[in-house]
Amino acid sequence: MPFKTDKISYGFPHQEYPKELVKETLQGLTETLGLEREPVAITFLYDEADFEAYPAPVPDSKIPYCVMVKQAATKGVARKTLLEHHACDGGTTALGLEPSTHEIDSGKTYFSYNLYSSVSTAHRHLDGIKRLCDGPFSVHGVAIVPLSQCERTPDVVIMVVNAWQSMRLVQGYAYHTGKKPQIDMGAMQAMCSEVTASPYYSGELNISVMCPSTRMLCKWTENDMLAGIPYELFDMIASGVQATVMDY
Repeated sequence: MPFKTDKISYGFPHQEYPKELVKETLQGLTETLGLEREPVAITFLYDEADFEAYPAPVPDSKIPYCVMVKQAATKGVARKTLLEHHACDGGTTALGLEPSTHEIDSGKTYFSYNLYSSVSTAHRHLDGIKRLCDGPFSVHGVAIVPLSQCERTPDVVIMVVNAWQSMRLVQGYAYHTGKKPQIDMGAMQAMCSEVTASPYYSGELNISVMCPSTRMLCKWTENDMLAGIPYELFDMIASGVQATVMDY
């Protein structure tokens, strides 16, 4: 970390969140892809002061994280949340709101879902799940807000998409980068890990086929998928999508 003093200036001053530009980009992407659900801005709030300053209401009951994202995408509901507002420990650990437990980390909890052949296979799968609770810091709160309502720079943008729209997002990503996105997908903890924690850590686009929990809790259709985009790539991918419109 560089020495900090008012006698030394590093880089350019931070720019304000370009709310109107984001709205224009969102409108263009919505029209180009025919989005039926609004992209959702996810912002990690690292301390109490940050949480109090964030302009969104708190929930009045416990709700799973994936349900909060769906309500933001389909009903325009904006929220800022603490650990006490979340009803799923998969979500709270993936989002860094609380530490994991021995039962979870050993694989015993995953094994109890009858989705893995043994505790060891369950542990191996869990070991690949991206979770902020595994990092060196904790998260105080998380804001889940429709992108059009977002007032400050988010960390991740989540989109509910179909297979064709997923293809178009990958095309938009490849248009500027020339790279294939390194997809992190395991059909487990889709909303909280695969399209929130994973793009947060990797800085890359991620696509998810969802998981049994979010499909049950949110009643998604069999054709719904998810995309997680680090905010700093959102404008780039949107412009790439518009640059690769197919005329057929």
